[in-house]
Amino acid sequence: MEQIAIDYSKYRLKPATELQSLIGSAEKIFVLWCRKCFQEFREIQETECLSFLEGIGALKERVVSCQAVDFLCRENQIKSLATNYDLKSCPAVGVIACGIGIQVVAGVMKKNRVLALADSIPQSGNATSEIASHGIALGAEKCAGCAQCYLNRTGGICPIVNCAKSLVNGPCGGSKQGKCEVDNTRPCAWEQIYRRRESQRQPYLSSVSLPDHHRFSSVERKKQEREIRRRRQASFPGGVYPLEGKEITANKPIETFPAPERVFLYLSQHMGSQAVPLVKAGQKVLLGEKVAGSAGLISADIHASVSGQVEGIQEVHHPLLNQATKAIVIRNDGCDQPAFSPNKEPAWSHLSREELLSLIKNSGLVGLGGAMFPTAVKLSPNKPVDTLIVNGCECEPYLNADNRLMVEKTLSILEGAAIAARVLKVIQVIIGIEENKPEALAKMVSLASRFPGLKVVGLLSKYPQGNERVLVKRLLGRQVPEGGIPLEVGVVVLNVATCLAIRQAVCESRPLIERLITVSGESVVRPGNFLVRLGTPIRILLDYCLGKDISMSDLIVQAGGPMMGIVQSNLTGAVVKGLTGLTVLPAPLVRRSGERSCIKCGRCVDVCPANLLPYLFGYYGQKGLWDECLAYRPVNCFECGCCEYICPAKINLVEFIKKAKIYARNKNQG
Repeated sequence: MEQIAIDYSKYRLKPATELQSLIGSAEKIFVLWCRKCFQEFREIQETECLSFLEGIGALKERVVSCQAVDFLCRENQIKSLATNYDLKSCPAVGVIACGIGIQVVAGVMKKNRVLALADSIPQSGNATSEIASHGIALGAEKCAGCAQCYLNRTGGICPIVNCAKSLVNGPCGGSKQGKCEVDNTRPCAWEQIYRRRESQRQPYLSSVSLPDHHRFSSVERKKQEREIRRRRQASFPGGVYPLEGKEITANKPIETFPAPERVFLYLSQHMGSQAVPLVKAGQKVLLGEKVAGSAGLISADIHASVSGQVEGIQEVHHPLLNQATKAIVIRNDGCDQPAFSPNKEPAWSHLSREELLSLIKNSGLVGLGGAMFPTAVKLSPNKPVDTLIVNGCECEPYLNADNRLMVEKTLSILEGAAIAARVLKVIQVIIGIEENKPEALAKMVSLASRFPGLKVVGLLSKYPQGNERVLVKRLLGRQVPEGGIPLEVGVVVLNVATCLAIRQAVCESRPLIERLITVSGESVVRPGNFLVRLGTPIRILLDYCLGKDISMSDLIVQAGGPMMGIVQSNLTGAVVKGLTGLTVLPAPLVRRSGERSCIKCGRCVDVCPANLLPYLFGYYGQKGLWDECLAYRPVNCFECGCCEYICPAKINLVEFIKKAKIYARNKNQG
């Protein structure tokens, strides 16, 4: 693993606005910049000068030259430079260095106007310390690293380190014969400053105004607070705005991934009871043949995603359950001989509700947004329903599978939604799409008019906008009751991928044997949106997308997105119906600091879209006081991870909430 080179750099460029103001006051300027000390030496690059020129924009025409210097704090070197480049004839000399380098240049060229173009970086908590260890400077010149260099106003003489009282707004009035009243061995810094400015023909300085670009003023702070509060309340209360990372695969068209040599079809890839195997080792199966049947009401059929021979049933790591579960193993014969034939009558308007439900149930369809609830059961509500919401938010960072489906399979999704609406007998269909998917939103809006009673709504891009309880509240103003589901307020929510699969089941007689997933992340060489056979080993996908052998010590692989995704303890799992994507991120190069004590900062409360008090789950969970946890309604948490995302103490709040839910279930059953 590559080690991080610790950077003890002593300065950073001033903000662009301040640089422009400084350069604007000089007709011509010669710039010297120090190549920095206390930094791992690799190769000489002119990066600092390029950054400076970029920051001043059109004013770079006033820069005569930008000369790089090693250890600008050497006085003899500055004297040599002043002679070689005739710097003393230049109206102004700009210096990109720490405070010591600036003071050394100003001390050599006392009659030139020396402009400090950088601020020193504090090396300790004491902003007025005279202790400095910059470069090879061992003389009297010091720098306190106070983060706001005002040597521009004081002729290059720092009052912080040269004035015994560190006065920054003029002399105290107590100097005697040019010496400091506190220490008569030291000259009065402010008398030196006045003489230096007089020699440079600068006006008398009555006070020093200290602009601070590294902290918010009270006005700016309040402005920022108002903006944060507005964003926190926008669309729905709470939530966060994580870095999206969607640009990596947003424009990657759907790519069909080759069928693997073997597929591993889990008996449990849906909510409810595990499916019952219908095949034995050595049996030949066809593509789309049912190999496991649903067991009870809440269950789903499993179909062969390749044609070939059943090798048996074995324990295989499940990517979403994060444990080994039973899976049917089929060796692919490469023929893809189907067990089904396309529907010769793709029209469905003449079919009864029962016939439509039968086709959907027999396809083994479950919710493809991640919940994996059997779709036929969801479309058979025991309560009145008036609205179908189609979820096209896909608010998880990095993922774009739903986005690409809406772009490339628009009409099929809309038709699938219309079929579901017919089954449910709803009066309206609303499709919610986040605004960070402009192409998908535009296509869905343009074609939605073909389906009466269907409308598309653009939503603010905010996490977790795609949660069904959040979506119902945002689109309909209805509050799902505590511990309840949208059905209790007359709503059914389906994912866009589920709607597409409904259309395929009804119009093509096609069982659920493949799904679209996104493979993305900063570590991915070939990111994309792949149509993958169910049961495809995750390792094969990652080998293709990474283009190298995978080392778990170097990467973090998550099933799903980075917010709610499940970190894979190993890579022996396979694609299941509810797998929306694989996110691959580099493992941190530094050791993550451990969990710390909660300081009750309230950030988790502020971002919780369920209006809970997450810090209390952490507090009582750490102590194992689960009954106390239950008093704060963990059942209402939908485990979006906003609280854990923003927690400065790095407490695993979601893990404690999950444990509290398990405790509650066991308590109710016992």
